[in-house]
Amino acid sequence: MITRRRTLAALAAGTVAAPAVLRAQAATTWIVYTYVPAATLAPARVFQEIVERVARETNGGLQLKYHLGGSLTIKGTDITTAVGDNVIQIGDDGMQQGNVPITGILRLPMLITNRQEFDKALAVMKPYVDKAYDKRGATVISTYYFPLQIAWSSKKLTSLDDLKGQKIRATSPEQIEFLKRFGANGLTVSGAEVPSALERGVVDGVLTANAGGGKIWKDLLKYCYEIGLNYFEANIAVNKEAFAKLPGSQREVLTKAIVELSPKMTELLFAEEGEEKAKRKAEGMVQTEATAADYKRGAERMASFWDEWAKPKGAETQEALKKVREALGR
Repeated sequence: MITRRRTLAALAAGTVAAPAVLRAQAATTWIVYTYVPAATLAPARVFQEIVERVARETNGGLQLKYHLGGSLTIKGTDITTAVGDNVIQIGDDGMQQGNVPITGILRLPMLITNRQEFDKALAVMKPYVDKAYDKRGATVISTYYFPLQIAWSSKKLTSLDDLKGQKIRATSPEQIEFLKRFGANGLTVSGAEVPSALERGVVDGVLTANAGGGKIWKDLLKYCYEIGLNYFEANIAVNKEAFAKLPGSQREVLTKAIVELSPKMTELLFAEEGEEKAKRKAEGMVQTEATAADYKRGAERMASFWDEWAKPKGAETQEALKKVREALGR
């Protein structure tokens, strides 16, 4: 007892170093992993703001270690599972289709054609998406999205007919079906693997936005056919158990930072869309705007697919799709 009192007195006087058991508690460190392959993209830039804000507002008590797509041995398509298994604690999950199939409704080609429609559809889908993630051990904190996905290629691509015979990287099974119906071969390739896939001819082109892949893969592409298939949304999800174990104050700071800052990802992406389109034109990209007839032809080709897609996925998915179509008047 005397020894302990002397030690505490010495510590108070600052004359000896604190033993491990008496030093300040170590900070909690969470791993954040994203499908986004480049730090220049808006989601990566804004996530750095989230990282800094959380560290600041928790006085260093919660540290987020952010990793770009491809920097960890986790495929972009496995982020949902990695979050649920607590391999990572936060996932910026944009390639979740294989793990959370019901989210495919938001990416059905030609179903959602503008931001107002997407916001309506997202509101309808939220309880279904939350439930699906919960079953996998994850909790969705927020959702952001890219502008409409359009078609790009290293080969001539100025019309729907030019898709025939091309190998195009897609981000969902629904996009792959669209490509199939126009004679193209759709392939799933993670963002980090796209450059090498284009260089080696594994794919001829991609479906992406100007503010997304159009910004970072531009040097490997020559044509941009601006027909908007669908928006691309990403869910910021946390491991459910790890989230519940955080001190209440840290959980509140983390949630608030993600909820308040993630919409900035969407706004920056849309602001960049026009800017990047102008840059691509100046750089010599062959840009072709889809006509109203192109959109009509695309929708007519895909309309039968929407219900076909939902039917084998069960009553819940059919119900969700019906509600979305009703909200959109389709």
